[in-house]
Amino acid sequence: MRGAVTSTTSRLADAGLPGARALGATLDQIAAEVAGSRFLVGDRFVNADPASPMSGNPAAALGDMLRRPGRPTRRIMVSTPDFIGGARDLAVTWLGHATALVEVDGVRILTDPVFSRRCSPSQLVGPARMHPMPCDIDDLPPIDVVLISHDHYDHLDMASVVGLSRSQPAAVFVCPIGVGAHLRAWGIPAESIRTAQWHDEVVVGATRFVPVPARHFSGRGLDRDSTMWAGWAVLGPRHRAYFSGDTGFSESYDDVGAAYGPFQLTLVAIGAYDPLWPDIHVNPEEALTIHRMLTRGTDALLVPIHWGTFNLARHTWGEPAARLSHAAQGSPGQAPVDIVIPQPGGEFDVIGRTGTAIVAPDWWKESA
Repeated sequence: MRGAVTSTTSRLADAGLPGARALGATLDQIAAEVAGSRFLVGDRFVNADPASPMSGNPAAALGDMLRRPGRPTRRIMVSTPDFIGGARDLAVTWLGHATALVEVDGVRILTDPVFSRRCSPSQLVGPARMHPMPCDIDDLPPIDVVLISHDHYDHLDMASVVGLSRSQPAAVFVCPIGVGAHLRAWGIPAESIRTAQWHDEVVVGATRFVPVPARHFSGRGLDRDSTMWAGWAVLGPRHRAYFSGDTGFSESYDDVGAAYGPFQLTLVAIGAYDPLWPDIHVNPEEALTIHRMLTRGTDALLVPIHWGTFNLARHTWGEPAARLSHAAQGSPGQAPVDIVIPQPGGEFDVIGRTGTAIVAPDWWKESA
């Protein structure tokens, strides 16, 4: 059955149907890229952590989602980023969800670019963004690296990567193995794509990009886990940043901090969590714990991602930011954590501790 569906989808994609083409590479194309990986179990990638027990009623969750509790109560504040000037030593501009422009030692890195209105194979249906994109692809400064965590639609958008390839021909697309097959299927030049598997690395200039295991899954259609998913350690000559992509909680982040940290900046997902899927998305308190593991007691900044843009769970719109803000104040035995919650388009210079992201630090409360 799966083979028949894949064959039909491939024919529709070959005919130019956008929804089918957005599914990306065929299983055969993916298999060719991941062949020989030491992390394959059969023909699939798996999480190292055993599955956690789920809590709750799936039918009730569906009913809750249909009531759309994750919508903001008022219009979301959006700033237009100013990209004038050279790349900085350590800075971040949050563009929404998992899309951010991260600057590390003069290298500009664009994470999980989704500029489309919907994170879906079709722009007619699927989760729609709850705020405008702060800028268009053509407004971006020169990008050195497009960094992709995995192939879910809210992290890998065909129209966005194709647009970036056209407008940023010098950019290098760095992704986990298997995801490169999607990029090639969409016409991204093979010489612009660099792939790696967990704990290997891609070197671009003087910057090392190391994919590490996230606790998640992959897939763009009926098939799951044929491509790798990852968080990324970004190791510059002087500064280090971590991009989580999607993840559930894992004690393995302590090993990541020991091997590649301490990181001065972390971008960690805080939204779309639920007791029904604890292995897929962390909650805000778990995100703080991951940050502490990665930064190992050093003075570092947490910038939350993966919240506020697409309605993907049944928590309220402002709950992730509220829980993070409260937990970051610390508790007996836990030191406070330095956080900045940018509005979409807000930027922050981690070295200078300045930026538009702190002009209205409580902006999110107006829409909660």
